[in-house]
Amino acid sequence: MKAFMHGFTGFFRGIEFSLHRFGLWYFIPLILWLVLVFGLTLQLSDFLLSYLFDFINYTTGIDLSNPSALSDWTEFLKFSFQWGLIIVVYVFFWYVLSRYMKYVVLILLSPLFAYLSERTEEILTGKTYPFELKKLVKDSIRGAGIAVRNLLIETVFIVFCSIISFFFPLFSPFTLTFLFLVNSYFMAFNFFDYVAERKRMNILQSIRYMRANFYTLMGFGVAYNIVSFVPLLDWVLAPISAASGAVIVDAELPNEKNSFTFKDKLLSSNIDTTKLLNQE
Repeated sequence: MKAFMHGFTGFFRGIEFSLHRFGLWYFIPLILWLVLVFGLTLQLSDFLLSYLFDFINYTTGIDLSNPSALSDWTEFLKFSFQWGLIIVVYVFFWYVLSRYMKYVVLILLSPLFAYLSERTEEILTGKTYPFELKKLVKDSIRGAGIAVRNLLIETVFIVFCSIISFFFPLFSPFTLTFLFLVNSYFMAFNFFDYVAERKRMNILQSIRYMRANFYTLMGFGVAYNIVSFVPLLDWVLAPISAASGAVIVDAELPNEKNSFTFKDKLLSSNIDTTKLLNQE
């Protein structure tokens, strides 16, 4: 429970830290949010509505795209149905894009998150990392790759839980809770991997680091998702705050679990194992 609360409160300390030091950077995900959500919502909704109007006109003879084509007494019914359909379609795409495209944000803004994670560590520890474009590109590619990996794994869980809920509806509350926790863990994973990568952990070492701090990451991810329930905050506030919060939480982990010593522990473990094999 202590590890869970450490991760949970660490995320909110990341909000305070990033708001004071990286406030202007919040405009970048805000602009991306406006472009993707508003732009795609309008484009996809208009695209779908045009086909729906054509389908209704073909099957019922009611031309929803032409108000003057109906008599006065049916005008109100037509108008109500038309706008009801428009609202449903727009709300649907808005929900889907705003909730599930957060992985797109993680992928597209991985260079920003890598930079902010590094800057946070420099501020906290005083250790400086000279800017290297090659390193930033490498960190960004890895961050995007981790986001894709986690998205694919989470998708498998979603499909599996959906099948269970379909055949056993009573299990739905449990599967929804399970999926919330799965998403929480993977969202935290995405941001803690920037810390692990900076310590030159490879993917397998990073996974072991995450598993060693499972409950801490779970608490961090739950806090992230609680904030993400508020529209706009899930795209603008949460990701940048998480980039800083992961560094803060990692720096306060016990010596055997934080990124500063975890890789050394893994390497020494590998050396000991090699010695034992040689002795045998």
